[in-house]
Amino acid sequence: ISMSAGEMLVSKSLFDVFTKTLEDGSKKTSYAFKLVFQSDEKTLSDDEVGTVMEKVTVALNSKTDWQVR
Repeated sequence: ISMSAGEMLVSKSLFDVFTKTLEDGSKKTSYAFKLVFQSDEKTLSDDEVGTVMEKVTVALNSKTDWQVR
């Protein structure tokens, strides 16, 4: 997350972990993160943060067995 988000990401924290057992006995785990973006130079627009979030999403989705929802 940090590598993809760049320097606008000033804080990240994991706030929830949920593990579900599927019918076949396998397990699926979901992680929820709080991300805080900030700039010392200006107020960030929704589009700017959206662009960074898209980079994070693409990077995480490129990992095997990972899916951003």
